[in-house]
Amino acid sequence: MGGILSVVGIALTAAIFALVLQKDAPGPAFLLTLAAGILIFGFAVRGVGQIAQTLDGVLSAAGIEDGLYLPVVKAVGIAAVVRVAAAFCRDAGQSSLAAKVELTGAVAAMAVCLPLFQRVLEMVSTLIR
Repeated sequence: MGGILSVVGIALTAAIFALVLQKDAPGPAFLLTLAAGILIFGFAVRGVGQIAQTLDGVLSAAGIEDGLYLPVVKAVGIAAVVRVAAAFCRDAGQSSLAAKVELTGAVAAMAVCLPLFQRVLEMVSTLIR
């Protein structure tokens, strides 16, 4: 609970200061927002580490191979990073760059999921035979 309150406090403080600075100094306002975003992202990364450890333990205990769930976890991670990066690009007025980041993220997510698709096809072909 303390972590989320810290994140909310950082976000609100940065947003208020950025609004005050935006009119007279848009560059520093953006940098403040960027710094706050990176700090908040650090909180999220710590939370993801705890979730990954728990998920790994539960799935291992259930006898599920990491090749079946690891690509999905990687794709979700890629999606989160791409979403944040694209939002920063849009905040900086770079919508075209944000679209390219999103396209690259979609390609990267598909690439990490290819082994999963391959495993599913192998399972289906085994069931058909």
